[in-house]
Amino acid sequence: MSGSRFTWGLLAPLILWSGLMSTGTLAQTLTVEGKGTVEIPPEFAHMGASVSHTAETPAVAQEKVDRVMAELLSRLEDLPVSADSVEAGQIRIQPRYRWNPRAETQEFQGYEATRLLAFKLTSLESLGEALQMLSEGGATTVDAPQYGSSQTQSARNRALAVAYASAHADAEILAEAAGLTLGHPESINTGPPRAPVLRAMSRDAPVAMSAEMAPHYEPGQLSVAASVSVIFTATP
Repeated sequence: MSGSRFTWGLLAPLILWSGLMSTGTLAQTLTVEGKGTVEIPPEFAHMGASVSHTAETPAVAQEKVDRVMAELLSRLEDLPVSADSVEAGQIRIQPRYRWNPRAETQEFQGYEATRLLAFKLTSLESLGEALQMLSEGGATTVDAPQYGSSQTQSARNRALAVAYASAHADAEILAEAAGLTLGHPESINTGPPRAPVLRAMSRDAPVAMSAEMAPHYEPGQLSVAASVSVIFTATP
């Protein structure tokens, strides 16, 4: 009896190992990439501008900047702006110099004060009016609007579904070409979320309705993209 048990103890691992080798020989995988894109209309815009002034003293420079900023904030009340998004408290004061090539030295020009203004415009119908207000109200620089939408996450979810469908279609084509039967996905990895990209329309230039009206802008569509990497099993 003891000899019989000893023989079985040796054979069992050999049989198990043979099965693993057989399974490993049959196991194959296909790795494919898929991309998907969904376009949605923008709903709002983050606006930014700055007001700068250079004077002989920091106090005079700041007084001028504060006066212009107060005017901009007053005009902002007439626009559809999210109140808690308005930021205008940052101020920077620094000396300004200009290089004199003849004297080969830096010449003091004065003190430059700069304040930044940022806000969220909740209706794009007023985009042209907002840009005109910033320009005519004394803003030194006006940043390009950054568009957004409350539907960005749902659009990414749909883009992921499109990306997976694309990856699965490619895997089926590859499996058929290789004489394999496509199985289930072993792993699915997604790329990091990316900010929506604005796809401008062909009529992206501002068109003035009249001399008294602000130009009307059509920003186009937001393109939300997603990517996946999928590993599928495949058998002969």
